[in-house]
Amino acid sequence: MNLDGLTMSVLAKELNERLQTGQIQKLYQIDKTTLLFKVRALNEDQYLIITVGATPAMYLSQPLQDLPKEPSSLCMFLRKHIEGSRIVKVEQINGDRIMCIQTDKLEMDGSITSTYIYIELMGKYSNCIFVQDGIILESLIHVSPLMNRERIISPKIQYDLPPNANRVSLMDFDNNEIKNLLTSFGNGSVQQSIRAIFNGFGKPLLDELLYISKLSGEEIITDLDTSQLDTLAKALYDLKVKLENSKGLFTLVNDNNKKAYTSILLHNYKVLKEYNTISEALEESIHNTKAIYTADKELEKILTAAIKKEEGRHQKIKDELEDTKKMETYKLYGDLLMINAHLQVQYEPSIELQNLLSEENEMLTIPLKPNLTIVENAQWYYKLYTKLKNRMVSGEFQLNASTTKLAYLQSILYSISLATTRESLEEIRKECMDASIIKKSKKPLSYKLGKSNYIHLTIDEGEIFIGRNNQQNEYLTHRFAKPTDIWFHTQDIQGSHLILRLNVEPDDMILSKVAQYAAYFSKARDTSKVPVDYTYIKNIKKPPGSPLGFVIFNTHQTMIVEPKKPENYRE
Repeated sequence: MNLDGLTMSVLAKELNERLQTGQIQKLYQIDKTTLLFKVRALNEDQYLIITVGATPAMYLSQPLQDLPKEPSSLCMFLRKHIEGSRIVKVEQINGDRIMCIQTDKLEMDGSITSTYIYIELMGKYSNCIFVQDGIILESLIHVSPLMNRERIISPKIQYDLPPNANRVSLMDFDNNEIKNLLTSFGNGSVQQSIRAIFNGFGKPLLDELLYISKLSGEEIITDLDTSQLDTLAKALYDLKVKLENSKGLFTLVNDNNKKAYTSILLHNYKVLKEYNTISEALEESIHNTKAIYTADKELEKILTAAIKKEEGRHQKIKDELEDTKKMETYKLYGDLLMINAHLQVQYEPSIELQNLLSEENEMLTIPLKPNLTIVENAQWYYKLYTKLKNRMVSGEFQLNASTTKLAYLQSILYSISLATTRESLEEIRKECMDASIIKKSKKPLSYKLGKSNYIHLTIDEGEIFIGRNNQQNEYLTHRFAKPTDIWFHTQDIQGSHLILRLNVEPDDMILSKVAQYAAYFSKARDTSKVPVDYTYIKNIKKPPGSPLGFVIFNTHQTMIVEPKKPENYRE
């Protein structure tokens, strides 16, 4: 979601109202291009995220559950200078896509150190730069002379604003001053002049300005009469006033299906969605695009790579088992060669023999190793037969093990999507450590993982218990559930174990409703017809040595349902 400079003036006001005088209590580096500031302001914790990666943004977020356990060296350095500071103000620089957070920190000797955090949200040139006394302290992205000859960003270098920041902000002038700017600095067409004088005009807002001014934008600004110039200046001033009094964000779309993101309504656009704050809109956009690479995303990446590796191994085993179909052919070749052991075939590449072991007695061409005798060739084929026979036995075992492992890895990957709390994510991470998918952390948890992190829902007929991950599935199915409880799970699809505990006799209506819930808590959530198996807990068994969440059962029933979210479930 790209915001123009004028809309970012509303964001600056929003952030300043929420963060001014707040204390920076903690700083985290979520990924290489993203920082999280935990700020205590207005008697509550505020979470400011600054990301300058593929989707640059700056916004207030809901608390993130999965923060890095080990701080990076950059994070440790910045904590030394930033943590404990008070935010003096958050402002926009010259109406451009540059924000500045001024912080003051009281040092041990009683002096105050001011640090300016410049957040440049300018596409691929985005950066977050920490400056003290005009000198760059550190930055998220270092820019060398080889990367940019005009502007170097590196510690101990003087900080200079980007070249385009020399234009002015519309928000700093009144009606008469705006008219004087147009008269004094206007050059070329109207739209060229506006963009040359003022920062922050994206195409939607410029089109809106021209529409109100009843201009096409191609007119030469020096050719405008006094009335037209007054109308243009007033339109600019009115736009400024609207932005000053606006808050939140609109997602708009025009007749050409072009979207616009602004804090004011525009002519020729209709509203798709309205947000109470710009932060809310940016947070949703970042979440949908998965632009921030949090620790759970790292775990997701590791699991995806492990699944891909196992799929390759799985296919290799299948290909090797496919070769075992030649096993009987090799045995036949060996038998026929032994029957005809009296023949002299040395130095021959092949031999044509009648298949005496077949009712049709058809002729077969058998490839030979020219340097071997006919008996030695027969023995070579017998060895191939024995090798493939052994491969078939071990291959089927390996294929079954690989199938189980793939399903297990996919179940862990699915459980990440259900993890909404820090405890749930830690359970998944611990499971991955125990399964040697990731290395065990040297730093122990500061709290003990509980056993009641599963989802608990109540219905008129009883209670439903749903596991968020394999650890919870294991606990619910094999330790918590009673023999008379009913177990639900999607058939051959990764999903949660669902336990139904009734206070009435089960009927088809209840079973169908709960089966729909089981389908919802699975990877098939977005499909229409999902097979769900169900049976009594007393029929569920766990094979020795099987992974977490793996079960077998000797009797069950299957129901085809459409996934449905439980009415009293809140994600």
